[in-house]
Amino acid sequence: MRVRLLLAVPFVIGLVILPANVQAATQVYLMKGGFGGVFSTGLDDLAQQLEQRGIRASVASYGAYDSLATQAIALEKRGGGPIVIIGHSWGADNAFAMARLMAAAGARVALIVAFGPTHDLTAPANVARVINYYQGGTRVLRGRGFRGTIANVDLDSVPGIDHFNVEKSRRLHARVIAEIRALSERKRPRRPIRHRHKPHGRRSIH
Repeated sequence: MRVRLLLAVPFVIGLVILPANVQAATQVYLMKGGFGGVFSTGLDDLAQQLEQRGIRASVASYGAYDSLATQAIALEKRGGGPIVIIGHSWGADNAFAMARLMAAAGARVALIVAFGPTHDLTAPANVARVINYYQGGTRVLRGRGFRGTIANVDLDSVPGIDHFNVEKSRRLHARVIAEIRALSERKRPRRPIRHRHKPHGRRSIH
């Protein structure tokens, strides 16, 4: 009986140290658009929803993309990530500028989400996936060396959505959160495997 209890201890400890719902490695950077970010308040709501789900998220102005890139580069060098960049309007434009700075340092971006970029953009090679919610034909194109996936989602025919409220859509928030949680799921540590030990007995000879 004591032997069985001792064998079970490492298994129990492993579950405590490595819980199945760990999502803390994912880091989301959200960048607001122009005019002091007053039209990008939906990103504050999205960041709060992510935090409530155990996913780290920070909100900044579109002009902070270079300092955010520095933070993200340092984070990945420490083994952090996956890294997600979300932006609205000018913040969407600078999400790709941030990714390019990261590419120069060899740092990867798991996902960029663009809400209403102001012009056509190109995805750099260090980005794995792009989702672009656009109107007026502002698409994201494949940059040199890009091997990831791009989803350009045309919202021109969707009633009630325009450039100044696209980042507030609860339906789009739900889609983005699902994408980010899927990234977090792939980063979860595996559950410890409990090996069953067969009793050593004599082999029967036929």
